[in-house]
Amino acid sequence: MPNKFALTSGAVATAIFVTALAQPVAAKTIKMVAVSGAPPIVTYVRASKDYFMPEIDKRLAASGLDFKIQWTGAYSQSLAKMTEVFEAVEEGIAQVCLCLKTFEPSSLPLEQYLYMAPFGRQSLEQVREIDNAVRAKVPAMNKMLLDRNHVYLTSGSSQTMQLFTKFPVKSIDDLKSKKLGASGSMGHWLRGTGAVVVNANMAASFTDIRNGLYDGYPISVSLAFPYKTYEAAKNMTRVHFGVSATSFLTVNRDAWDGLPPKVQKIFRDVAEGWGPYQARIDRAKHAKFTGIMKKKGMKITDMSDAERKRWAKSMPNIAMEWVKNLEKRKVPGRAVLTAFMDELRARKIDIARQWDRE
Repeated sequence: MPNKFALTSGAVATAIFVTALAQPVAAKTIKMVAVSGAPPIVTYVRASKDYFMPEIDKRLAASGLDFKIQWTGAYSQSLAKMTEVFEAVEEGIAQVCLCLKTFEPSSLPLEQYLYMAPFGRQSLEQVREIDNAVRAKVPAMNKMLLDRNHVYLTSGSSQTMQLFTKFPVKSIDDLKSKKLGASGSMGHWLRGTGAVVVNANMAASFTDIRNGLYDGYPISVSLAFPYKTYEAAKNMTRVHFGVSATSFLTVNRDAWDGLPPKVQKIFRDVAEGWGPYQARIDRAKHAKFTGIMKKKGMKITDMSDAERKRWAKSMPNIAMEWVKNLEKRKVPGRAVLTAFMDELRARKIDIARQWDRE
């Protein structure tokens, strides 16, 4: 598979330096680089910086193990762009991956299942439980990561994406012929609406909308605030595309194999708290950021359940398209979709469309 991780000459020097840092300088201390394209204000990065790494340090100190980690945080695209983070860890340039699944539709196709079956009403807590259940039923998900030199630790749930636009939206009819940006798999949500989809990076959404490249973007409140999307697109329509397991946490396989088993266990134990920590941050952010954005002129509209279902029904069955494409490659997309939908139904979660039964 071609490696899309391309570095400029300056970044090559940085990568060589960071790789050197990653080597143990003493028997008791190793250095690890955690990489993210997003800045620390973004929830999954903050949860890693404020919880995951300090908590590992705390537990190592309390364990009596003669072992320490010296962390380096490479955030805000300082080492890798949003679309390069996964490969940076795969290649060993960094050791800890703080990544968004939506940017890896080709490398990690099975991880896209929540994006390919949208409009569910699952909560932040439910989606973590559901993702764990799906992974237990379909081991190929974690193996796909391992095959790319990543050891999977956990996923973090993110609040539902909403629709931020320069124009008011009362129904899907208002989207016809409008240019809308979208990240990776989320572009599928706009199919059938008549909108023109522009594949784009959410970190650039403010600039792109302000410059007229497109007129709106599906993005969560907790991301629209730091990326200033709302300043260029002052209409937020609460569509509730569905809470998803957007972020994930992995460790480079070679670095992982170099950790003592007791240290690996501490990593896994601490990782279990990463998702709940994110949820607490997001809930606090949502109220705070919404209040600030409203004061700065953002207008909020709630899309009715009937219109949400109309939107879902107007789309092609993107879930089954996704399944068929994967099954042709002998990738178990059907097993993942069925497991996901069964989990929703078992929990009696409202579903706008029975994606797996059409």
